[in-house]
Amino acid sequence: MLNKDNLNYIFKKLYDEAQNSYDEFNAADAKIGDGDLGITILHGLEEINNSMSKFTDDLGYNFMICSQAFVKKSGSSFGTLIAFSFMNISKHLKGKDKCSHEEIIDIFEIVLQTILERGKTKLGDKTIADTIDLIIKKLKVSNDYKSVFINASKDALENFKGKKILIGRARMFNEKTKDLDDPGMFAISILSNSFN
Repeated sequence: MLNKDNLNYIFKKLYDEAQNSYDEFNAADAKIGDGDLGITILHGLEEINNSMSKFTDDLGYNFMICSQAFVKKSGSSFGTLIAFSFMNISKHLKGKDKCSHEEIIDIFEIVLQTILERGKTKLGDKTIADTIDLIIKKLKVSNDYKSVFINASKDALENFKGKKILIGRARMFNEKTKDLDDPGMFAISILSNSFN
C-alpha cells in the first residue's frame, strides 16, 4: 500500500542515496551525454524533500508537487520525463489517500507510457523504459517491493550488456555504448538499492 507516510519515507531515502551517488551518476552520464544526471536527480529530489511539508493525504496533490519540483529544478530531458511522469500519476491519483498493489502497478505503467511517448523511444532501445517494463512484469507476480526493485533494475542492466543504446545523444557513440550502462538504468539500480 502507498500513502502519504510511505511517500515521505521513499523520497527521503531516494534523496539520501542521490547525495551519496551524485558523482557516480554524473560520471556514468558523462560517458555518453552531458554529465548532469546526478545534478538533475539530486536537485529534483532535494526540492521534493524541501516541499514535503506541503504534502496532504491526497496522493494526486503530492505527486503534482513532485512534478513541479522537477520542473523548477531541472531543464534536462531526463528531468522533464520525470516531471511529466509525476504529473500524469497526479492526474490518475487525484483524491486518493492510498494505493493498492494493483494501483501501484498502474503508476509504473503510467510512467512507462509517459517515457515512451515523451521520450520518443521504444522498448529495447536500452533506456530507463526497459527497467520500468521489467519492474512492472515482476510486480505482477510479487508484492515484495524491495526485492522487485533491486532485482528488476539489476536484471535490466544485465539483459542489455553488449547491446547498443539506440536513442538520444548516446547514438553518436554507436558501438561504444555496447560496453556502457544506460545512465538512467544505472541510476535506478543504485537508487533501488537504497532500500536494501
